[in-house]
Amino acid sequence: MPIININSDAVLADIEHHFRVAAGPGAGKTYWLVLHLKNVLYNSKRLAKTRKIACITYTNIAVETILKRLGTSAERVEVSTIHSFLYKHILKPYASLISADYGLNVVEMDGHDDFIISNYSFLKEWKTLTGQLRINEDDKIALALKAIKWKFDTSGNLIAKNRSSISSRWLFD
Repeated sequence: MPIININSDAVLADIEHHFRVAAGPGAGKTYWLVLHLKNVLYNSKRLAKTRKIACITYTNIAVETILKRLGTSAERVEVSTIHSFLYKHILKPYASLISADYGLNVVEMDGHDDFIISNYSFLKEWKTLTGQLRINEDDKIALALKAIKWKFDTSGNLIAKNRSSISSRWLFD
């Protein structure tokens, strides 16, 4: 497998072959990776329009940075941490197959489902619609929205509760 050294002369990799990126901190790996992802999206002969690219990284900050830099192309790239990728595509869908053998309570599994708010553009519209224009700390609003657990009650009405104020039984009904 070829190794691509990221530096000021770095060129995009051949999109039809596997490769490994080698570079130190601040060398431009994320910048190069976003360019490469866009190159694959627009030039690959094997990537159908309905397929996605998996981009797996180590940190949520890297996930957020990549999503932001991809812009509208982010719709065709699944960017996640290794933990959230494995949880979403391996553990969560298949844990029930081995739950009896290992005493797993699949209903109470709460893993690494990442919800990354990579930009706060939707918050301006939300603030206008709800009359919350005086709230300026978008990061605090994002945290509050992340803490909401949505559920339909017995009458079919959608209700929202703060995750920290509800029992684990309610979360997993």
